Amino acid sequence: MALIVSGRVAPLDPQDPPAAFRGRVFLSDEGRVAAVRAQGEAPPSGFATAPEVDVGSAFVYPGLIDLHSHIGYNTLPLWREETQETPYLHHDRWPDEPSYRPRVSWPAYLIASGAPEALLVYVQVRALAGGTTAIQGWPSRNRNPVNALVRSVDDEDLGTGDRNLIRTSALTLDKDGLRDRADALASGASGFLYHCAEGQRDSLVAREFEDVADTNCLREKLIAIHLNAVEGDAFHRWKVRAELTGDASPGSLVWSPFSNLWLYGLQTADVAAARAAGVTVCLGSDWGPSGSKNLLGELKVARLWSEHAGLGLTAFDLAQMVTANPGDTLARCWPAQAGRLVPNALGDVAVIADARDDDPWENLVLARAEDVLLVIVGGQARFGTKSLMNAAGVSATSSVHLGGGHHRRIHLVDPEDPSRRWFWSRVLDRIDQVRKDPAGAMATGLSALRAVASMDAATLASAEAPMILELDMPGPGGVQAGPPPDPSSVVVPRPPSLRHDLPWRAEVKRNPFHQGVLDDLDRFFT
Repeated sequence: MALIVSGRVAPLDPQDPPAAFRGRVFLSDEGRVAAVRAQGEAPPSGFATAPEVDVGSAFVYPGLIDLHSHIGYNTLPLWREETQETPYLHHDRWPDEPSYRPRVSWPAYLIASGAPEALLVYVQVRALAGGTTAIQGWPSRNRNPVNALVRSVDDEDLGTGDRNLIRTSALTLDKDGLRDRADALASGASGFLYHCAEGQRDSLVAREFEDVADTNCLREKLIAIHLNAVEGDAFHRWKVRAELTGDASPGSLVWSPFSNLWLYGLQTADVAAARAAGVTVCLGSDWGPSGSKNLLGELKVARLWSEHAGLGLTAFDLAQMVTANPGDTLARCWPAQAGRLVPNALGDVAVIADARDDDPWENLVLARAEDVLLVIVGGQARFGTKSLMNAAGVSATSSVHLGGGHHRRIHLVDPEDPSRRWFWSRVLDRIDQVRKDPAGAMATGLSALRAVASMDAATLASAEAPMILELDMPGPGGVQAGPPPDPSSVVVPRPPSLRHDLPWRAEVKRNPFHQGVLDDLDRFFT
């Protein structure tokens, strides 16, 4: 269905990226941007009967893009091992902590086993509450969820039939595995999104970047997550290697400052060196146990780190890290532009109230979940206020409680009968059943595995099959997300609120590793 959104448009058009103006965004039946027009300009043809959503003085941004998460774990609260007194050296250390499996791996496994559809709804809504329209880090699964609300960066095919436009690895690859990725990068067959060199400077995981360089993976379509263990000259090497191979530019860095500071102390990626080398810098929220709740939180952490480290990042710099920068990164791999509201780009839009600042970019950095008024993915309204969802033609909605007295609406269908509506309260109830009966959740998962064992490939990928999720697991070999040896003894936590609320911020202050840098998050939320 075609749709028009009118308001204060901040399209990030390459011809004048910082510009914002009163105007309209025209979204086609195919879910693409047909045109962007300033107020008073004539509309394109074909929109005479399209509904128009007037958002008043609110800003109309491209949908936010989160290039680093592990969404299967995003029903979980922040985690830390309280007996650990010093920051971790690298990513192979913290998964061996005694509290890690009981508080992270096993609860995540049980929710994924007993309530996979509810899990994926909850984590998508958590992303939508931050204006996110595409997110990386989906668990492997035999079929798509019944409620696909945001784009999956990992396997989006955009109608090509190729679900490997971007290949992802959360685990460290050996050189043979990296050479395979290098061949795909050289041929242009796919991009490569790789968790690499996550840890403190000069720790042993810095070798992971050396392996990437040695196997000729330093290319334009490399999307490297973290890189906080390497020195700044690594980015210059990336630029040189990319130029030698004929690439137009080096690739992209996905920066997750909250998670870095949470686990490794005052050790995060050298963003200044990356930018100086022409590497495209994007932001990623990482995951529930050591990350912000969505990109609105990560923007604020990035600002705090910029102030602490003297990086001088402007609001516009930060805003690009969740819109145009990841959009341009994906456009190197996808047959469509994302992260910009320009003709033929993906029709993904975030409408955010102008409640924090009259400058569109400062307003985005300061925005909170309660300021997100409407989120559109592929031209379809997915999440928003009741009035705006109705204006967009979506009336059969369920109320989502953000916390603090704020509510939004969402349209869901029942996974057991897609002809019926599903309700947010039922989603939470389904997760709550796992909390009350973890052994039953594990039994449900095992039953689903037995059911799919004899299915052919077509049936396995159809809605007839139960959904089987395989959680990605950041950590050393041998560490598994499940199953727990005694599920009845596992305490599955209640999903936290969708906002960066006071309990979450209080927990942030209890972690000494960031040396108080993150304590000042209060100023953005009070």
